[in-house]
Amino acid sequence: MGVRGQWRPTAVAGTVAVVCSLLAACSSTGSDGSTGDNAAISTSSSTPSDSAPAMTDPSSTDAASSTLSPEPTGVPGVDDEDEFCAAWARYSGTLQALGVASAFGDVTSVELARLEVVAAPALVDAAAAIDAAWPAELEAEHAAVVDDIIGPFERRAAKAIDALVAAGASPDDLAALEMAWLDALRTRSGDQPVIEVADMPDELAAIVDSAAEAFDAAMTPFAADPSLVTENVEAPATDVYLSEHCPDLASSGVGDAL
Repeated sequence: MGVRGQWRPTAVAGTVAVVCSLLAACSSTGSDGSTGDNAAISTSSSTPSDSAPAMTDPSSTDAASSTLSPEPTGVPGVDDEDEFCAAWARYSGTLQALGVASAFGDVTSVELARLEVVAAPALVDAAAAIDAAWPAELEAEHAAVVDDIIGPFERRAAKAIDALVAAGASPDDLAALEMAWLDALRTRSGDQPVIEVADMPDELAAIVDSAAEAFDAAMTPFAADPSLVTENVEAPATDVYLSEHCPDLASSGVGDAL
């Protein structure tokens, strides 16, 4: 998935690999970005020949049926000891959570805007942390990644923070939202398309709701925002660095070539 490891608004097919790694099953997606009701389930089967019928040991069948692994919980690497890796996990995990909710969560535009508003402080701080911890050996790709790949998402999140402040959010409120979002990333269920954020105090919830309404009215929807299309920006050295230094990100598709 390259250094982005993220939702690409106009390339629904390009996100299926990431989405399938986070969901138990994939909904079919139309060319207009709508999702179908049928789950795409990959199965493998073989038909035994007539001359050699397959023999099945009932005990082995029972054992096989009990070895299905549950979907993973939590976004890997959010609390990595390496600040650069942790910031990448928070950034890419946030974008994937928003992209999956948009594509498969059956949410309204206001409901998605609410998720964006709650996620905004964590996303902006993650972008700043990536910039601050940028490795010296990747200096040649610094501007391309920070400004051209991460930048559009950071700037959109900054507008969500502006909406929060206009709705009455204090610095403490923004910090509380960041903690709530990071906790949601840590406990995210792999088989749920919409990330669950813990309940918040009524006053803060009212601020979030007001900000979400304003943000939704002012902004192009997340999955349709052309400014978020960054797939033409190349940063191969950063891909390699993330793959070699941040192994927890591999399960999210970060650092892998698409």
